Amino acid sequence: MKPVMKPLLLKLLRWALAAMLALLILSLQSGARHFNPAERAAAPFLYDIVRWEFDNFLSKWTNRVADALSGVRSDDARKYEQVSRYFDMGAESARFRYELRLAAANGGRARTDELQAKLIAAEAPRLALADDVEETIEAAISAVLAAEGLATFGEFIFPPVDIRLTEPPKLLVTSPRDRIARTHDVLLRSDVTLRDRQALEDELLGAANLAALVEDIGGLATYPASVPTTQSLRWTLQASAHEWLHHHFFFRPLGQNMFANADMVTLNETIASIAGKEIGDRAFVIMGGEIPAPAPTAAQPTEDVADAAPQAFDFGAEMNRTRRHVDALLERGDIEGAEAYMERRRLLFVENGYPIRKLNQAYFAFYGTYADLPASVSPIGEQVRRFRELTPNLGDFIARVAEISDYDEFLRMLRALESESAK
Repeated sequence: MKPVMKPLLLKLLRWALAAMLALLILSLQSGARHFNPAERAAAPFLYDIVRWEFDNFLSKWTNRVADALSGVRSDDARKYEQVSRYFDMGAESARFRYELRLAAANGGRARTDELQAKLIAAEAPRLALADDVEETIEAAISAVLAAEGLATFGEFIFPPVDIRLTEPPKLLVTSPRDRIARTHDVLLRSDVTLRDRQALEDELLGAANLAALVEDIGGLATYPASVPTTQSLRWTLQASAHEWLHHHFFFRPLGQNMFANADMVTLNETIASIAGKEIGDRAFVIMGGEIPAPAPTAAQPTEDVADAAPQAFDFGAEMNRTRRHVDALLERGDIEGAEAYMERRRLLFVENGYPIRKLNQAYFAFYGTYADLPASVSPIGEQVRRFRELTPNLGDFIARVAEISDYDEFLRMLRALESESAK
């Protein structure tokens, strides 16, 4: 077989399998739609996931087949230099995005239009590099997965790691005002303006008595996965691995039972978050990155930290404290008190460099799904971390959790690992 034809056939096989995954994801999405208050309010801004799949799936397919037919292979050093340039160019964009978020958090709507225009101009030169950068990221993550024994045959990963560096859709999340619960999720177009976000949130508050939030998301498990182009290389690798894990679990009991209840949603997201960070960091090292040493904790301060004063603002501790106090106020039925407290705390976060535009019940309903984040009060985060500690290697951890069908089964497996460890 000619050298060029072998990679071409492998790519065709890869994309035939990928097409099946895309169709399955689309069928799941279409079967889950209902005309709830959030969808009715968001109707003018709904995200067209079917169109996105067709546009990006075909674009990725033609790009890869063209590469295979050309037979041209860049060396790793050149690829990594290209990736470095891509993310270096993103530094200016990141500055504009931060200023945009800060202007939104402070209610400066006029300033947001100017910053949005600067952001668009800064992003334009990066677009020419995106396809090659995506493939380099995919290859690095695939190498980690293959090393962990997760290849189907040879070094072939199923489903193939496949990402699109883009601006993902926004997510409209709602929660009742008297408790924190994720009731409605609606994907919105990525170009929804600040004014439109606020108008949607106000409409749902007034017409349906729902706390609502239109938020940026860290990725979406479409196929290819939609991953923000706004972050660092390390973060992007972690997010890309996170979305691949959702693809992987889709074909296994863990992912197939993801929406059985809130615990299973949290379990899926937390496993993908914790394992995705580990995979992403391994890929980051492959690409020449260095993982900084963990910061000293309060329990084990260094001599310099012990002598330093005052301590820096601890976002995690403050956000978790906020969540717990809000829960306590809502349990007492003090909705107005909880909402006034959240606004005071939001201003504190903004003052300390965290430009949170809106802090309400919907904010905690969304971020509380990820039990490894400070906005959550779920025990699942620590349980998943403990499960990982008791599992010999990353590949074994992923293989074990993939077969879990419900939260009780997860707890039974964790107890069995604890018992075995105690022997």
